[in-house]
Amino acid sequence: MGSIIEFDSSYLNTTAGKYKISCLTLGAIGLIALSISRTGSVQYASLAGFAFLVTLILLLILICKASLRSSPLWLKIELVVCAILTICYIVGTIDIFRVCWYFLFDNFQLGHFIGSLIATICSIFATLTYASDTTLKFREVSGSGSTSNV
Repeated sequence: MGSIIEFDSSYLNTTAGKYKISCLTLGAIGLIALSISRTGSVQYASLAGFAFLVTLILLLILICKASLRSSPLWLKIELVVCAILTICYIVGTIDIFRVCWYFLFDNFQLGHFIGSLIATICSIFATLTYASDTTLKFREVSGSGSTSNV
C-alpha cells in the first residue's frame, strides 16, 4: 500500500513549479497593493484571489502527491485550470487597468493610483506567466515540446 503523502519539493525547481511560484508572488503583491491603497476593485480582487487560491492548492497537491505529475489525466486537468486562470487574469487586468486609468486621469489620488498601478503591473506579468504555463501544459499534453522537468 502506497503512501498518501509523497512530499517532494523538487517540483519547485521545474519550469512549471517556477511558474506557479511566480504567479503566487505576483498575485500576492497585486492583492496587497490593492488592499493597502484601498482602491476597492472588487472584480479584480475576486479574480486575483480566486487564481491565487487555486494556484496555491495546485502547488500543494503537486508537492505532496508527486505521482500526479506524470499522469496524463492530471496534465489535462491542469491545462484546463491554467487556461481558466489565464482568462481570469485577462479580465482582472482589464478591470484593474480601468481603475488605474480612473485614478490617473479622472480623479487623481496618488495613493489609489500607485496601488492600482502596482496591481496592474503585477496583473500583466501574472497574465503572461499563466499564459506561458498554459502553453507549457499544452505542449506536454500534445507531446510536442519540452517537459516541465526541464
